Amino acid sequence: MVKINYKEICVVAPCPFCGGATKVEVNEKDYWDWQDGELVQVAFPYLSADEREALISGICSTCWDKMFGSFDEEEEEEDFEEGDNKNDND
Repeated sequence: MVKINYKEICVVAPCPFCGGATKVEVNEKDYWDWQDGELVQVAFPYLSADEREALISGICSTCWDKMFGSFDEEEEEEDFEEGDNKNDND
């Protein structure tokens, strides 16, 4: 098997809220796989969640955080303790 390096392309995703642009460099083959229906996280495992979201919706990370807040996985894990989600009706 021979690994073939495809050229990288820069995708510019304009944010629909602030008008700013997020530039994302991706492998051209990966881009076309995504355009042909591959899931974004499968096509671009090397991109951050912010970069993948910019490709999907155009929303930049700043506007995303203003609208939905940021998510810190470590913080979420620390906040959750066994039994915290007990049903109040029990």
